[in-house]
Amino acid sequence: MRHKIGVYGSGVAENQQAIQAARELGYALAQRNVIVITGGGSGMPYLVAQAAKQQGAEIWGFTPERNALGQQQSYPSDDITLYDKLFFIPPAYDCAFFLNEQLSDSLDRSTRLKYRNFLSTTHADAGIIVAGGWGTMNEFTNLLYDGKPVGILLGTGGLADELPEWYPRLRKKSESTVRFHRVPTDLVTILLQDCARSSS
Repeated sequence: MRHKIGVYGSGVAENQQAIQAARELGYALAQRNVIVITGGGSGMPYLVAQAAKQQGAEIWGFTPERNALGQQQSYPSDDITLYDKLFFIPPAYDCAFFLNEQLSDSLDRSTRLKYRNFLSTTHADAGIIVAGGWGTMNEFTNLLYDGKPVGILLGTGGLADELPEWYPRLRKKSESTVRFHRVPTDLVTILLQDCARSSS
């Protein structure tokens, strides 16, 4: 069975050390023949996906955009052909959940970002956190609620480097295993072992 691993993190490229770690993570995921899932945006997850794609990995993107034109306008520096599958938020989403209320553009995008986070974490078997901020925290807690294995790539900044201190104080119980590691290849190995145990 091919595992689907979600990669979640900062929407901007961090420092050079973090960028190198992201590339190494992409290579490690490709070597293990997993499907790499991202939120379809720029930054650290895109760098991971780009490196994985160069090594032949299959890439799925769950974007907050409605169509390819919106994707290209929101992420003009990114190559949309990176994705083997790119999932958009359909207009029917508004009708189903907002009772045809007219949402402002900023609220509409905000709600689509959260819905995208939910979709991408739901379809992943496990997740890896690379740097990250508030949006990544949402993806992290989604994974915990679902009891999925989570890997934290230390040394990449942002949320990833704050979680070792914060996570042990979390009182809500979860079936998730949360692994902290600085070496991308080792983190992927451990995470896939956790995936195998959780699916058996």
